[in-house]
Amino acid sequence: MAMAMMNRRQFVQTAGMAAGSAWLAGCEATFSGLENLEGPDAYSVSILGDTHFDTEPESVYHSHYDESNKWAKIQHEEFRRNGEMWRARCRELLASSARLAHEQETHFILQLGDIIQGDCDHVPTHKKMLDDCIRMLRAPYPAALPFLTVVGNHDFRGKGAWDAYFQFAEPFMSREIGKAVKYPAFSFRQGKDLWVLCNFEMKDLNPIADLIDADPAARRVFLVTHGPFTTFDTGGSYRWRLGGRKDCEASRPRLYETLSRRHAIVLSGHTHTTCFYRHANRFGGFSEFTVNSVWAKPELATATPIQDKAADYGKFGLGRVPPEKRADYVRELDFFRPGLKEYFYNNGAGHYRLDVSDAAVTMAFYPGAATEPARTFKLA
Repeated sequence: MAMAMMNRRQFVQTAGMAAGSAWLAGCEATFSGLENLEGPDAYSVSILGDTHFDTEPESVYHSHYDESNKWAKIQHEEFRRNGEMWRARCRELLASSARLAHEQETHFILQLGDIIQGDCDHVPTHKKMLDDCIRMLRAPYPAALPFLTVVGNHDFRGKGAWDAYFQFAEPFMSREIGKAVKYPAFSFRQGKDLWVLCNFEMKDLNPIADLIDADPAARRVFLVTHGPFTTFDTGGSYRWRLGGRKDCEASRPRLYETLSRRHAIVLSGHTHTTCFYRHANRFGGFSEFTVNSVWAKPELATATPIQDKAADYGKFGLGRVPPEKRADYVRELDFFRPGLKEYFYNNGAGHYRLDVSDAAVTMAFYPGAATEPARTFKLA
């Protein structure tokens, strides 16, 4: 199998570089893709969380920003945050992740949504932001590696941005994976394993469960979503997640059961935290890992937990939820709380490596630009 992988890498060395630029012109690219790869039983993935790509000065991407937006003050603070962190720190983080991908066998790169800041309010500028971001993120990694991303709320934020993002994302991901894909949910195979990617704001979760049920022979199931499935413990936005909408309450129990029966692994972002959840219940159980690459302050290069016991789940956010929402917040926690057996929550940022084999699935956390993991979690 090692020789097969080497031959594939030799084949896609130039094809991968062609794919990295041809999508920008809307052209078809020759790329073998993950769907067509009969990969080894064991493989590794380079993982980035939210990146909120932006630059200084603000005028590069935000000169058309609608200042009448009621959130304008907050967004300008985010523009400044993003420009400052991408000046050096986030570039160092990216370089460290790419260095590991060169040094260790790696099969693809996965970014967990909010790849850009958005807020351009101008379609050509939004497309340029996506273009610039993909080129920059992809450049330091081995050219042959597929680069996958899942949709986040910032990726289509701004006037005309919804169509602009999906006109980019679906053709781009189709070429990277090697099969036609379409949101709100789609799947592909990496070797023996099923990977499902979805729009976390979808109103019905049944399409995700349908994709999982359609592949009963898969060794492992991975669900990739920008907003977590497990209710997160960060305060007032606790319903802004996969399955958090009122519309999803009828279909959420089925997805919970489906993930549990298949001992699935959920990978998510959105909360700007690093979290691990292990659920065990009468159906079986599943794990979720939330990642973060928004290195907004130097001190966020940390693996020190804020909470690290299942009994702590929900305590941190309770005081940050408005009083009128606390009963609802507790109900949402209680959907997951009985089955939660392990819990780790910290506000650190960094990069990650997922290692998958018959024996186990592990996630290594590299705070900031670290080249050695500070902590490794067993997901399965």
